[in-house]
Amino acid sequence: MPFKNSINQPKYTFWISVIIVWIISTLVDRIWWEFYSNTPSWDQADYLNSALDHARALSFLEGDGFVDFRSLLDKSPKIPPLASIVNGAVIAFAGDSPHKAAWSLSLWNGFLIFNLASWGLFLRGRKFALFCVFISAFSPFLFALRTDYVLELPLISFIAFYLFHLGRWSDNSRGGKWIQLIIALFACSSCLLIKQSSLLVIIPSCLFVFILSFKRKNKFRLQLLCFFLVNILAVLPWFYHNWIMILSGTYRAVFESAAIEGDPSIFDLKSIFWYFPYLNNQFGSILFFFGLSGLVFILLTYIRSFKTPLGFANILNKNNYQWTWICFNLLTSWVFTTFIPNKDERYIAGTLPLIILLLALGFCKWSDWLDSYFKFNFYGLLFIAPLSFLFSDSLNRFNNINSAQRKYYPVKEIISIIRSDHIGDKKETVIVIPSTPEVNQHNVTYMGRIQSGNILGRQLGQSLSHIEPVIEYSNWIILADGDQGSVPSNSLVLDKSIRDSNLFIEIQKFPRENGGSYSLWKRSSTSFKPKEFNNRFIELAKSMEQGPLGIKLIFDEIAIQHMLDGHFKYQNIVRKKALSNINSNLENIDYLWTLSLLNILSNRPFEADIYLKDLERLLPNNPWPSAYRSIVNLASWNPWKASFIAEKANIRHQHYFLKALSDISAVLRGSFWRLISASKSVPMAVENVDEILKPTEE
Repeated sequence: MPFKNSINQPKYTFWISVIIVWIISTLVDRIWWEFYSNTPSWDQADYLNSALDHARALSFLEGDGFVDFRSLLDKSPKIPPLASIVNGAVIAFAGDSPHKAAWSLSLWNGFLIFNLASWGLFLRGRKFALFCVFISAFSPFLFALRTDYVLELPLISFIAFYLFHLGRWSDNSRGGKWIQLIIALFACSSCLLIKQSSLLVIIPSCLFVFILSFKRKNKFRLQLLCFFLVNILAVLPWFYHNWIMILSGTYRAVFESAAIEGDPSIFDLKSIFWYFPYLNNQFGSILFFFGLSGLVFILLTYIRSFKTPLGFANILNKNNYQWTWICFNLLTSWVFTTFIPNKDERYIAGTLPLIILLLALGFCKWSDWLDSYFKFNFYGLLFIAPLSFLFSDSLNRFNNINSAQRKYYPVKEIISIIRSDHIGDKKETVIVIPSTPEVNQHNVTYMGRIQSGNILGRQLGQSLSHIEPVIEYSNWIILADGDQGSVPSNSLVLDKSIRDSNLFIEIQKFPRENGGSYSLWKRSSTSFKPKEFNNRFIELAKSMEQGPLGIKLIFDEIAIQHMLDGHFKYQNIVRKKALSNINSNLENIDYLWTLSLLNILSNRPFEADIYLKDLERLLPNNPWPSAYRSIVNLASWNPWKASFIAEKANIRHQHYFLKALSDISAVLRGSFWRLISASKSVPMAVENVDEILKPTEE
């Protein structure tokens, strides 16, 4: 027994060392968060709101819970839910203020360090693993992610977990086991359910394994098939429910944002070399120099000793496979990320675990060289990582803590005033005009919802069409005085209209850091009460029978209304009223349109189809119920039913829109010979719709 303990002692010492490094990095993070616990803004507040949504839906915190699985999926319309679920659980345990919610980042950091330590042990042993751990713990970029509430840290930690275990399973000499595959399955599904950008790493790695399968046994191919099928099934419920929002949101984030921010073309040299300058800042100049120079020494040594021709079999042999796996995935995921139009330092985060492994390899080369010539213990090289951190720009964040603490965020005071005006958990929506880093719809929502609050923030003022609805329906408004930078002129017009309306009274002013002030306004008790949208919604729903003109009118008004009423309170009122009337009269056309529109807005295509089918029967001369039925069935991935409905209705109506829907759904169900017909009918339908809408746009 003593002999056994002495064998295992270095192993325990190693893991204790890893835990100590994680604790030190966590202490540094907590010092930052305790001093800098100001109100989050923009993306940070948005991700915190998502965590709160899931915590309430899963009853981790006080909330309404979720009615069914679809209502839970409603909480993540654009970003996958896994990170928000985990972060929500941590919020329920640690607290919902920003610095307490940030404990989730410390846990994700611990998971990343553990994965890199495990990968390092597997590749080259304890010395190499310790270099990996120290480089990760003291990377300036990872420190920035640990002190900024975004999704990149959970993404990086699971990418490291995924690549490590998929690499182990795909290794012909030591892999191929079912337990390895199960772990890789879990890791891949988790990556996909954290953020879509994980595909930039997952796609090339899966392609590599797929090519390998042609040289492997049938068991490996069966396992690979299971890998693909299970991952598709894991992501399918979320993607199936939210696919329209996911695709449209991804398009806006990738392409529209790139155009707005002026990012270079993907074929521009500036785009190709965009991320290279960031590497020095991400790891610190000292650490990056030692790691990179060590890699250069390795490469030169390898070239000098290189005698046999390089072949595919040599690359993938048992001695080289893991490093081939690492280099291939680093190169391909870097290229994939480079060719994404939208550029940001955070987007290259998925490659960081692989870069850390290579830098650690460079440190090992320095260690071996120093040990050979000077008998220098490698432990001294471990201190290069914290030394590099001390000389990096990261310390400027601590140096600026005093100024950061003095920066004034009035959101807490604004929310406190609104809450003091309410009884219980009354749901309220605050209109923010304009949206700034200090006060915006995201941090107003977050601060309004912590501690079981129900206050949401929404932004309006981008269009002159917002003026009348804001005057008629809003109750609380936040305005900004003084220089507002590049704020659209429409926001200034709306601001003036509110001040001049005599319907709102100014509750309190709050100073702004760069001069001017914010002011909180409330509808005067002597003014008319805000109009209710319930009856107007029923009128709007009936205009669906007009086709494109009616749809444009509906979504123009509802888009604004959903800003004015972030809780969608009108929907429950309208639904109860409509169901009550339908129960007494099954052929009430107005309320059938109402329920159809409600279910479309709620992303419930199956239920919408039920009411549209009744309208199709009651309005035999109107082509639009059939057109909407075909669309909602396409939205629910049922092109067979959509095609049947559109073709049957087109025979009766001979309508341009039904013809286009018939061709599209036929192609999607597998009738590819209809592509020729679709290439004619779809542009014709688009042209007709444009002609109908042109007068309203003018």
